[in-house]
Formats: sequence, structure tokens, C-alpha cells
Amino acid sequence: MNVTYGKIPVIIPALNPDNRIFSFISSLKDEGFTNIVVVDDGSDDAHRTDVLEKLTGEGITVLEHNGNKGKGVALKTGMSYVYRAMNDSLGVITADYDGRQRADAVAKVADKLINGTKLVLGVRDLNNTSMSNGMRRGYKLTGMVFRLLYTKDIKDIQTGLRGITYSLIPEMLEIKGKRYEYEPKMLVYAVRNEIPVEHIDAGPIRPLESDNETLYISDNFRTFADSFRISIALFLNFLEYALTSITATLVDFLLFFILSEFVFVNMDLNICVLLSTILARVVSATLSFTINRKIVFKSDADLKKSIFRFYTLSALVMLCSAELVTLFVTLFGGNKTITKLFVDLCLFFVSYQIQQRVIFRKK
Repeated sequence: MNVTYGKIPVIIPALNPDNRIFSFISSLKDEGFTNIVVVDDGSDDAHRTDVLEKLTGEGITVLEHNGNKGKGVALKTGMSYVYRAMNDSLGVITADYDGRQRADAVAKVADKLINGTKLVLGVRDLNNTSMSNGMRRGYKLTGMVFRLLYTKDIKDIQTGLRGITYSLIPEMLEIKGKRYEYEPKMLVYAVRNEIPVEHIDAGPIRPLESDNETLYISDNFRTFADSFRISIALFLNFLEYALTSITATLVDFLLFFILSEFVFVNMDLNICVLLSTILARVVSATLSFTINRKIVFKSDADLKKSIFRFYTLSALVMLCSAELVTLFVTLFGGNKTITKLFVDLCLFFVSYQIQQRVIFRKK
């Protein structure tokens, strides 16, 4: 038993919990956790009477929501309470009561927080867990998408076992998200803001008081709706970036049309096209820069440096596109337009990563 665990409250979100919550809390206390915060996320009267009202004793706090608000809101309610009422805490740990995380895994997360880690994930062993192949593939697919978009290897982005250092709580409270999408958004925020994320092995998922053959099914997870929310959470920044690029392209073409057909129409053709192209590109690139900086990446990086890097990247992307199209058509033949479409699509992803990690990185 580690007495320091008493300075790390464990937050347990609960919607219509059963008797497994008593077993989980008992095992946490055996490990040395003396502050347990249960957030009742709108349980019905029967579960409140049979379970939640019996959660009494020293070190157990029950917070209530009037109606179901979602797991993300429940986690933020718990963290907000700890930040206000337990300001001598080293941090908080979020965990689920139904066997998705064991008390010894919670202790491993606490050890990391004690050693100064800011954000800790309890990574579950999905291969040795009793669940359908579809669910297992779904978990792994979201991890693969995360690595593709954010170039960070997070092995279990949907795990509910997390350790968050005390100083990081205000930032976690600012992240939007009401249900299960809140947890992936937390990791997106961490990667975007270069917050170190460490992993501990949380073992396989096993419902409490069950044999190894029992199929794990989350009682409150809405398969389609919550999976859709998680997917949107992962792709949101990239979708905003894509829409910004499309908008800038449309503005570029529209301005070129207006300038070439109505403003510079009486000039020499070469000058007309050159001026129209330059002015349209400057306006569209400025629009793209502003939206990406303020909305997509929400960057507070130095403005002058960001402008210089952005326009340098734009020039390099344009040159790379021209050179690669020429190279591929020379080597392999084929249609120039189709080749350019493929090349520009690849450069589009590369540009996204560079903007996210270099140009619009936060301070």
C-alpha cells in the first residue's frame, strides 16, 4: 500500500451502476486509494436507491447529475470538483467500475503521476480480451486512424483509465465533448500541444465477477452513435483543414476569373494572367492562413514566424508538385492531370502534418 495514493483521487463515472462498483471501490481501497469520487450521470431511482445511496463511508464522494449528460461531462464534473475541493492533490485518475480496469492497473497509473508524468494511459490488452472480432477491429482501426492523422502511436485511444496531473486539469476542462468522444479529444489535444503521454499495461478487459468466457459489452456505449462521435472527434481538425483548402481554392478561381475578365482585361494577355494569378493566390493563401491559424489549429505561435513558414511551405508545395508531376510522367507516362491529382493529394496530407506540427504549433 502506498500512502501517497491518498493524494490522487479516483473519479468513477457511473450510469445505473450495479454491485460491481462496490467490489471495484473495495479493491481500490485495498491498494491505498482513500479518495473516491463517483459521478452519478443521471441514474434512475432504482439504481440510486439500491446502489448509489449505499456508497457511504470516509473518502467516498458522490456527485449527481440531473439527467444523463454523458461520460465526458461526468469526467469533467469530477475533475472540476477535485480541482476546487482537493487542491493538494497530485492529480486525478479516471476509471470505470465494471472491470475494464483493475485496481492494480490504477496503482500503476498513480505511480507514474507520482513520478511526474503529466498524462498516463492504461493500455488494455485487446487481443486477450473476450469481445467480438468486430469490436476488436473497431478499437484497432481508431488507433490506426489516430496514428495516420497525428503521427503519434497511442495504442488504446478509447481507454477510460487515465492519469492526469493536477496542473493539467484546467486544460482538460476546456476540451469540448459530452460523451465518449471526449476521451479521444483529450488525446488529440495532448498531441497537438506536445503534452507527453506515457502508457502502462492495464491487462485484458474482464468484467468483474465473471469467467474468462464472458463477452465484454459496455452497458452504456451506443455502438453506432458513439462510434460516429469518436470518428468525428478524430477527423474534425482534418475535415476543417480540408474545407479550408477547398474554400481557398474556390476563392482563388473566383478572384482569378474576376480579375482576368473584368479588371485587367485590357492589358497584354501575359500580364493579365500573371497579375490575376498572383493577386488571387495572395488573397486565397491569406484566407487559408487566417482560418488555419485561428480556427483549425487554434495557434498562438509567433505571427511573423508563422506567416513566413506558411508562405515558404506554400511555395515549396507548389514547386514539389510541378517537379514530381514532371518526374512521374517522364518515368511512367500517363495523363498529366491524373498524375497531378495523385501528387497533390499526397502533398495535401504532408502539408497538413507540417502545418500542425511546425507552423501552427502552440507555445
